[in-house]
Amino acid sequence: MRTRRTSLEIVADILEVIQGGTGSKSSIMRNANLSEALTERYVKLLLSKNLIYYKDGAYKLTDKGVKILENLRELRRLELRLDELLNSTLSELS
Repeated sequence: MRTRRTSLEIVADILEVIQGGTGSKSSIMRNANLSEALTERYVKLLLSKNLIYYKDGAYKLTDKGVKILENLRELRRLELRLDELLNSTLSELS
């Protein structure tokens, strides 16, 4: 059982938090379940990749950030579907 999130999962979680309207650094830390150091690291990364911007005391998604979030959501859906297919196939082979 996997306990650590991948970098893409962390990025998706942060983008979800920001899109949900809670774009302060403290709300990102709390709602994405990140340490202050990791929050800082990922916020810098997302800013440098032009996925988020800072305005009026909060982070917001750019158009590119919205598109990346949509892609990451689709990847999560596909990953879940793949797990379902794999489990079903393994069950039938047992």
